[in-house]
Amino acid sequence: MSKIHFVGVAGIGMSALADIQLAKGNRVTGSDLRPNNLTDDLCRKGAKIYKGHDSSNVPRDVDFVVKSTCIRDNNPELEKARELGARIISRGEMLKILMEESAFSVAVTGTHGKTTTSALIAHIAEHCGKDPTVVVGGEIESFSGNAKFGKSDMIIAEVDESDGYFRKIPSTCAVITNAEREHMEHYGSFEQLLGAYKEFIEGVAPEGFLVFGGEDPVLGELVKSARGAAVSFGLGGGFDVTSLDYDTRRSITGEVIIDGKNRGRVSSTLIGRHNLKNILAAIAVCIKMGLGFDQISRAIGSFRGVKRRFQTVGRVGNIEVIEDYAHHPTELESVIEAAKDYGTGRIISVFQPHRHSRTNDLAEEFLACFDKSDILILTDVYSADEEPAAGIGIRDIYGKIDRSKFEELDFLAKKDIPRHIAGIAKDGDIVLILGAGDIREIAASVVGQIKKNAKR
Repeated sequence: MSKIHFVGVAGIGMSALADIQLAKGNRVTGSDLRPNNLTDDLCRKGAKIYKGHDSSNVPRDVDFVVKSTCIRDNNPELEKARELGARIISRGEMLKILMEESAFSVAVTGTHGKTTTSALIAHIAEHCGKDPTVVVGGEIESFSGNAKFGKSDMIIAEVDESDGYFRKIPSTCAVITNAEREHMEHYGSFEQLLGAYKEFIEGVAPEGFLVFGGEDPVLGELVKSARGAAVSFGLGGGFDVTSLDYDTRRSITGEVIIDGKNRGRVSSTLIGRHNLKNILAAIAVCIKMGLGFDQISRAIGSFRGVKRRFQTVGRVGNIEVIEDYAHHPTELESVIEAAKDYGTGRIISVFQPHRHSRTNDLAEEFLACFDKSDILILTDVYSADEEPAAGIGIRDIYGKIDRSKFEELDFLAKKDIPRHIAGIAKDGDIVLILGAGDIREIAASVVGQIKKNAKR
């Protein structure tokens, strides 16, 4: 039994790794400034989690200390670990160890869609009796959390590209959903990011295979460095796995075409073109794994999604409040478009930017990605422990957005948003709570305030 301490354990990736280590019989401790439902669950399973960072949190007999990406080198727990002579590793290194321990590994990455895609693959594999170990960046209803320890020799993991370590993680099967400009605070340039993806592709075993988004223009060139088979997916023509005669408005249905042959129809409770592409990616992986299409189709039909991905928080009459993790302009545009197709009334979008660096780097894209909203409400940046820096901020973006495209455009403090929405929401409206930070905290309050107004 190893003694493992996680610094920054409440993060979605860190908590999943801690969960797996607990299930393997290791002793787990951890700390975080903001404990949450994930750390509560870890405590119920036997972990000891501390609120805040202090050298006394680190057990004297600790073997490994795993640090989250946002933890700085002068953290008191890391200093204590060095004093004790413990091995300090990153979140990515811990995941690499798990991947190398498994005979068959699936690594899913990309700018958008990697959580839903990895969750779908895991759900299908589980449905088909593969009993995989699962590590994903979201809470899946199928597994009642973001991780599962399986008894087979298969692992399915979401591999985050934000800190660059993903390039060192080997796999039997790699999935790249897409590759857009993101995490420039780490990479510095899009070319450096593409170089990291290239290294990730080169880490796929020669006997393995790569599944990639065929609609993404940069991936077509990158996949040439793959040592094994490369399988494309996408909507339209010329892809190895595609769909025809599809509908993505209130749910997803469509004919699945694999290598030019119609294999049958799939149905899903998910919505939106972006999720149909995620489904196609999962199908491509599972077909290459040797699973039957009928089994795959049934599994897709029973998948209920991932928390914070177009998740309904509440309904008041015909007003629906929906939360989504979208924080990149492409994601925001896709979710708003899906909501427009899904509903019949107005779209009220509430957005909290995530990180100062992303807001500055993608400022031009943020100006246009909300255009299909009827009402747009912006609020201050969730810093994710980033220090504010010179550059374009969300208030600058607010000032530059074309107001004529919206019925209403506002900039409000987070605490003032629920009452404001309750005063403007009408029958049939969809309220989207968008962002990767703590904007989710107001979702229930928005529902409560609308209910309160409805009773007057």
